Amino acid sequence: MNRQFDNRRAQHNRAFDRRQFLKFAGAAGAAGAGTLALGGCASTFGTQRENAVVFVSDGGEYQKAQRDFWLTPFQRLHPELRVTEDVPKSYARLKAMVGSENVLWDLMTATGDFGYGSDRDFLVDFTGRGLPLEQLMPDYTHESIVGHTMFSNVLAFRTDKFEGRKPEGWADFFDLDKFPGRRGLRNFPSGAVLEIALTADGVAPEDLYPLDFDRAFAKLDTIKDNTVFWTSGAQSAQLIADGEVSMTQVWNGRVYNLQKEGAPIEIQWNQHFIQADSLVVPRGANVEYAMELAKFCLSAENNAKLTEAIPYGPTNQESLKFINKAMIDHLPTSYLDIGINFDNEWLNAHRAEVDSRWQNWVRTA
Repeated sequence: MNRQFDNRRAQHNRAFDRRQFLKFAGAAGAAGAGTLALGGCASTFGTQRENAVVFVSDGGEYQKAQRDFWLTPFQRLHPELRVTEDVPKSYARLKAMVGSENVLWDLMTATGDFGYGSDRDFLVDFTGRGLPLEQLMPDYTHESIVGHTMFSNVLAFRTDKFEGRKPEGWADFFDLDKFPGRRGLRNFPSGAVLEIALTADGVAPEDLYPLDFDRAFAKLDTIKDNTVFWTSGAQSAQLIADGEVSMTQVWNGRVYNLQKEGAPIEIQWNQHFIQADSLVVPRGANVEYAMELAKFCLSAENNAKLTEAIPYGPTNQESLKFINKAMIDHLPTSYLDIGINFDNEWLNAHRAEVDSRWQNWVRTA
């Protein structure tokens, strides 16, 4: 694949007006989880959009790490700009802003298949913008989506449950005789659950798509009555920390935090499902400022800095020399050879079908 972009990949919420947006931002900020102005600036950035760059992410410790290692240093380098934040990211809201030509976000994080199909119509391309695209992992670099951080859906297990035995992959996740106990899976159709079931049933990574729904759900049926379906990363971690499940699908960063607390939990990295958190720029944004911030985040040294706070790997291949060696074994980038990638183009094109089939299965007793 071309290291910059593969040309083959070029295939609601109501809009907030400016007053509504500022009202929303103020209320969220008062709650301690919303729009934040850096550098001592007021949060009413809507009145001077020509001097602002608005960054949108997922909130929590993740966005705090992005603030500490990316946004605050960038603000110091650009005192002429107001670097501000909003939360949470929303694909529907981004589309509504672009559709109403009232774009209040400049750089947003995106995960999964967003932007790989018709979503691209709402996004600005990254070509010719001065970003270090040639240094980035090509599998996570596309026309309007540039991966900045890698994380994984992994199999985590309790080391105190199986008399010293350790699962070797997703097939063992489904083996309730050899590895007894309840399981945890994400209640989200595009969150690797179907791919996990097919992998456990012997489907090779290169043959996962198009998804064989019947085969996947037949495999899931074998453990459905012994499975807790979680809806948040915090819930997935709590389930295995409390011993309510003996194994779970979980994001690797959640396991790292539990291990630091001394929990008897390990990761089986074999067949982990890799995802990239990406940067996107809405059409109608302050493109020049957004690209400057994106370039800062993706530079080799800065892209590595997020690993100091959270064990997610950089997408800049030159970043590895800047990573603290103590973190290396906790990063998905250390296990790429045994990882599996999603086909985000296929998932984007079949998003409605995947969701419909999943919801029908979940409702079935």
